[in-house]
Order: sequence, then C-alpha cells, then structure tokens
Amino acid sequence: FTISALLYHPIIGLPNGQASEDRILGWISYCSIESFGSVMVSLFWSFANSNFSFQTAKASYGVLVAFAQVGSILGPTIVNQYSKSNGPAWCYMVGATSMILLQGTMYIYIKIYGAQEYNIVTTDIGKKPTTSPKKKADILEGLKLFWDHNYVKGIFAISTLFMVEVTIVDYTMKVLAQDHFAKLHPCLDGMNCRSNIDDNHGMSEKATVALTTFMGLFGQATNTLSLLLSLFGTSAVIRYLGLRLTLLLFPSLCLAIIIFVRLHPTLYVVFGAMMMLKACSYALNNPTKELLYQPTSPAIRYKAKSWIDIFGARGAKALGSVVTNAFAHSTSSLIQNGSLVGMAVSTFLIWNARYVGQKFDEYQEEGYVVGSDSKSITKQQEVAALKSISAEEEYVNEDVPQSETEHESTSCALDDDDGKSDNS
Repeated sequence: FTISALLYHPIIGLPNGQASEDRILGWISYCSIESFGSVMVSLFWSFANSNFSFQTAKASYGVLVAFAQVGSILGPTIVNQYSKSNGPAWCYMVGATSMILLQGTMYIYIKIYGAQEYNIVTTDIGKKPTTSPKKKADILEGLKLFWDHNYVKGIFAISTLFMVEVTIVDYTMKVLAQDHFAKLHPCLDGMNCRSNIDDNHGMSEKATVALTTFMGLFGQATNTLSLLLSLFGTSAVIRYLGLRLTLLLFPSLCLAIIIFVRLHPTLYVVFGAMMMLKACSYALNNPTKELLYQPTSPAIRYKAKSWIDIFGARGAKALGSVVTNAFAHSTSSLIQNGSLVGMAVSTFLIWNARYVGQKFDEYQEEGYVVGSDSKSITKQQEVAALKSISAEEEYVNEDVPQSETEHESTSCALDDDDGKSDNS
C-alpha cells in the first residue's frame, strides 16, 4: 500500500516521465515483489509436499497449478482494462490487497483441515519414530543438505536454471516492445519525458500506457494458456509419459523455442516464445519438479527447498541479467548471443533431467528417502523386517496363554503403520 501511494508522487512516482537509474522507488518495488513472491511460493509448495502423498500429488498438482492461473489471469485483465482509466498505481494497490487476502485464505485452510505430514522416516526398522530433543536450528542446514546430495543438486538445476533463458527472452521482448511503442508514440518537445540534460528521453504517457496494456495482454494470454495446459495437459502428460519423460519434455521445448527466436527475432515471435516458455514452466516444469521432492526428508522439503527456490531462483535471474547487461548495447547482439546461452542451458537441462528422472524412479522403487537423519532403509528391507517381527509374534503367542496377552500389545507399533512402509 505504501509503494502504491508513493507511485502518485510527482517526483519519485509515475507522473515524472524522465528515465533514471536513481528512481529508487522502482528498485524497492521490484525487490519487494520478487522477495515476497519467492518466499510465499516456496513455503506453499513445501507445505503441499508435506501434506500430500505421492499418488495424491501426482493426480492433483496439475489442478492446483490450473486454479492458480485464475488469479494470474485476473491480475493482467485488471491491468489491461483499468490501466488507462485508473492508472498503474491503482492497479498496484489492487495487487497489494490480494496479498492480504492470500494470508487469510491459508489461515482458514489450516483451521479447517489442519496439517499432517506424510513420508515420515522411521528411525529403526519396524518401529515408530521416537521423540528426541529438537536440534538447534541451523540456518545453513538447507545448504548442507544441498551440498551432500546430488539428487537435490539435480532438483536445483531443474527448478532454477531455466530462469536464465526466461530472463534473457523476457528482457528481449521488453526491449523490442519499448522500442516499438516509443516509435509509435514518440516523446515530443514540451512533454515531461524530455530530458534537458541529454538525449536520453523517457517514454511519453501514451507510450507508457500502451506498453502497460501490451504487458497486460501478455499476462492474459500466457496465463490462459497455462490454465488450459494445466487442466487438460499436465496430469494427462504425466500419466501417459511418466515423470521421467515429462522431465525431458520441458527443456526440449525450451531448446526448440530458443532456436526459433534466434531465426525469427521479431516482437510478436518473441511474444509467442515468451508465452510458451512461461506457460510450459507453470504447467509442466513446476508440477514435475515439486513431485521430485516426494522421496526426500522433511528437512530437504523445507530447508533445502527454501535455499533452492529463494536464492537459487534469484541467482538464476541474476545470471540471466548478467547476460542481458553484457549485450544490452545492441538488440541484435542481445538476440544472437543471448540465444547461444539459452541453447547451452537447455542442452545441460536435458542431460540433467535424464539423470534426475532415473534417480527418482530408483528411489521410488526402493523406498529410499533422501536426506534421512538415520541410516536409510529401503522398502524391501523394511518389508522383510516386518515379516520377521510378525513371525516372532506368532511364535510367542503359541506358548503364551490368551489371558496373559489379551490386554497386552506385542505388535511393535505395527497397528498404526497398517503394514505400510513409512518411506513410501
């Protein structure tokens, strides 16, 4: 709300049309939105991964992403419809109000349904987890887990490195769009966008509104496509191809899109490319990379995942920005060199997706839990142990009178587990 109010200020706000790197409000706004979005999305998916079993997640994550796109469509629609009449600052305030509603929604959900973690790791074969004093929280524990497990490094690459490509293509689209609308609605003498110091003029008011409307249209188109893919494509693709092949699909599409942009670098080709990259990342990459956390411990799902989603994603964007800044002097140079970087990243991601998919199938089959504090126990080992314990009980019960055992449990806490492996 504070930022949206300051956007009306005649000097530091939007009424001042002169472009400058010293416009601190823009920096604060960008960092606030990026930080809040990173933290909230990461925490939401950590919460979902801990409260859904693998089968439930496999069936429902596509639907979750689909309904998330409803809000993503409404936001750009509001911008597209009301930016001309009410201005960008008013649209900003509507977005700030939505963030407050988000907090209330999560509070109500937990009040109604509560929170129960799945995939709790056993400490000993055939026994319930024992309560032990909590370890002192270590801010670097997530980073240590990331360093210790190659599987987690693979998830990191899938979750973040595609952002390098998205950042390059997104910047290219905005540069082309800004040039297009600046020529369509030029900054003329007497306008407040004219600079009295040099020729570095800003955009006219009409050009700014046109660019805002264009970006609103981009958001509508992208999120509508994401909604359709999520509703009718995500779950079907994962069921038909399996997670392993679905992981390969997204980086392969990225590679094809980057090559097409390199060959046809026009505004609306880049618009379509960016739309496909965003939509596929929402509908394909996001659900599949969240499923990869199923065979991991709660520490990885919360602590390592936070490092990956917050610092990793921001780092990938920063790396993409390094590329764009290096070639920002020329649009053609940006397209030619930026596309080479994107092609290299896509090629690596294809190799990485193959590796992580193999490991995921292996861990699911064995019941292996990545990042367990105790010695890792495979599903086969635990089933064998459970059979041994059951045989022991039968042997004991043959020699012990019923009267001595009817009030005493010798199940070794198997009743709660219902014969299922905690690692599944």
